[in-house]
Amino acid sequence: MTEGPQDPWKLYLRDVKALSFPTKVEKKPQKRQRRSPNPLKSFLNNVSFENVSRETFLISSHSQALSRKKIRNATVERRFDLHGLTLKEAHRELSVFLWKASQQGLRTVLVITGKGRGSRSFDDGENFRMTLKEAVPLWLQEPPLKSLVGSWSKASPEHGGEGALYIFLRSGI
Repeated sequence: MTEGPQDPWKLYLRDVKALSFPTKVEKKPQKRQRRSPNPLKSFLNNVSFENVSRETFLISSHSQALSRKKIRNATVERRFDLHGLTLKEAHRELSVFLWKASQQGLRTVLVITGKGRGSRSFDDGENFRMTLKEAVPLWLQEPPLKSLVGSWSKASPEHGGEGALYIFLRSGI
């Protein structure tokens, strides 16, 4: 290159200004996302363990219609027996069981409720008292269990028939 008044490089650079950069780039402190201390505890806080009135039971009860093929091909991944538990204990234990099963990615569980024989539908004060067989389907329709359960059905005879339910859990919860 030639140096002189008509040097093309110098003509090009005469309008160029040097960039200035800050000496130190300051980062904004990021707020840490706090995880729930115990996700099971927060899940259970949404569960109501109160007894259901007779009117609620009669209005809410309905049958889940599932294809026979889905029921026949059901592979039970885990079983849970509610025999011997009170309604309140059974509701809490079932909630914990279904939450853990969902977290482990299970899709089909068998819940044994018993057939409810020998249990009276009304106590001496004419208050409606459900059996586990009647109560479990209601619980499955109420939050937060409703968010875990896709559907349910009476179990086949080899898995307990009338006294047990297949519960099909939702995936990706």
